Amino acid sequence: MEEIVHIIPLASEIDMAVKPFDKMRANKVYLLHTKYIRKEFSSKGSWYFLQEVKKRLEQKNIEVITVESDLSDPLPLLSTISDIIVQEKKENNLIYVNMSASGKLTAVSSTFAAMHHDVKVYYVYADGGYSKNEEELLEHGLSIVNELKYFILTNFTIDIPTGAKSIFLTELYKKGKMTTNDIINMIKEGKLQGFEDLNESLDGKQRTSSNMLVRINRGLLNELKRNGYILIEKRGRNNVIVITDKGKYAACLIGHA
Repeated sequence: MEEIVHIIPLASEIDMAVKPFDKMRANKVYLLHTKYIRKEFSSKGSWYFLQEVKKRLEQKNIEVITVESDLSDPLPLLSTISDIIVQEKKENNLIYVNMSASGKLTAVSSTFAAMHHDVKVYYVYADGGYSKNEEELLEHGLSIVNELKYFILTNFTIDIPTGAKSIFLTELYKKGKMTTNDIINMIKEGKLQGFEDLNESLDGKQRTSSNMLVRINRGLLNELKRNGYILIEKRGRNNVIVITDKGKYAACLIGHA
């Protein structure tokens, strides 16, 4: 049965995370939060806002799952959101991402992840302005929402590698650098879709490494290099493939990076 799932990266906000459910439905909410240092119930710590939002959502009979991520770094945040989306899509669930309950950098990362995976991303308006004192902060968070108004953004296509290229790029992101021999081993282990035939004999003979390298360059590396996702460095007799910053962002958007 299809469930409605919301993903909310959360900082020092309450209304921006809770008020949408005055009108929107949800079976499950993922609250993404930065690792906290002190479990202090004051306006100075993120722990208070996490627990307060969790409590209020559970009072609405919504299942809440808290997930630790680094909201100050776009790469792990992109990876965390993408992983959750990929997981929930496998269950055929309807997914929303709230871009409003944290900072500007988090909003950008949330939007990119949602649009790449073609799920809905929404922005909540703070019609009540900002909290002016401790009492308002603990009740509403930094932003105050009196009458709910939200806007669902129109998705656009983010063109990044797919198929074997996406599998290789996420593996390269995990390892930092790889050689062509590492790619051949991936093929032998059946990890690169579309290259399985290279494990078969050619005219009754086992394929040589040079045969495989021609195909690897044409079908995998050349396009990734041309589009700026990887660099290929010559070190002695070996080619070493290194991921670029652009490649890192693409790998984290793909998910399971």
